[in-house]
Amino acid sequence: METPICMHTERLKKCGVLTKKDVLRWKVDAALFETSECMIRSDFFKFTPCPDSKFFLVVFSVDTNTFFTVGLCRIPLVEGEVENNLSIKVSFSLLDIRNRCHHTCDRILKDDDSIQASFDRSCYTKHNAMFLREGKLIIHCSMDVEEILSEDVPEEKNYMKEKVPIENLSKDLADDLGSLLQLGLHTDVTLNVGEEKFQAHRAILAARSPVFAKMFEHESLEKMENRVVIEDISVDAMKQLLHYLYTGDTDELSTEEFLSLFVAADKYNLPKLKKNCSDSLCSRVTSNIALNVLVVANLHGDDDLKEAAIKTVLENAVEVMKSEEWLIFLREYPRVANGIILNLAMNAVKIKDTKSSSVSKKS
Repeated sequence: METPICMHTERLKKCGVLTKKDVLRWKVDAALFETSECMIRSDFFKFTPCPDSKFFLVVFSVDTNTFFTVGLCRIPLVEGEVENNLSIKVSFSLLDIRNRCHHTCDRILKDDDSIQASFDRSCYTKHNAMFLREGKLIIHCSMDVEEILSEDVPEEKNYMKEKVPIENLSKDLADDLGSLLQLGLHTDVTLNVGEEKFQAHRAILAARSPVFAKMFEHESLEKMENRVVIEDISVDAMKQLLHYLYTGDTDELSTEEFLSLFVAADKYNLPKLKKNCSDSLCSRVTSNIALNVLVVANLHGDDDLKEAAIKTVLENAVEVMKSEEWLIFLREYPRVANGIILNLAMNAVKIKDTKSSSVSKKS
């Protein structure tokens, strides 16, 4: 005998995942990719879970590159108003003549205005019989929104006893350890940086940095000789790094010094110091160092710093792209450079669309 379904919703616990999905297929003339520079977009379309925005697909391609870029862009219908806390899972694929998806790239569109993915040109140059239909390439794009529904878990009360504050304890400890470093008392390891030698304490280095801890844990050359040779960090950056390891603080630094310390913090796995440097750099990026900051942020996986650098480049595009540094950057980091150019193209589309809307309203 089958169990009857309970219709009393108050007895049922909400859980699981609901998925809303839209699938788009954009047919593009492959001959456009052979031009020196291809920048095209699709028609505008709506995505049901985001009623306050409209979307469009873009393709960007330069004939000197071995790949082309596909992007999804979002434009709020009301300036500055975007659905917050709504994550859209986007999958880009290339569709073959038998309607099978290939080279799928998954991305998440949340707070950004756009996302993108790159595909190899060989799909239509070497395998045109597999992908091209009457000279056209079909780009497949699916958009999913997941809503996880669950009962709210009541917040547990905190019955821990309040700690008795001990004023200035942290400051005294930092001052004492700083003096220990400055005076060089009871040191047991030497850090060789170029011609400079820094005396330090293995226990403190190991306690503060997982990289130093692992270095001194085994019978390594550094442990046996009580000497560490460091070749990829400047003398000034090492001074500031040691100051932070002993005191938990940094001095007043220039932008270039923060950038060097950021690299050192990442190397020695110091996430708090890396974040502090990143925050300082984000507010200091100028057009003359934006590309250098962008390279460092890209190499060390800092999305916030990368975004700040790209924003500065976009705001000063004419000045930056006239420089010799931009030509070097374009050659050595083509994917990142293409992303910047794509952003400029999308901004141009938005401005054009805004002007068209204004003209339509007036008429």
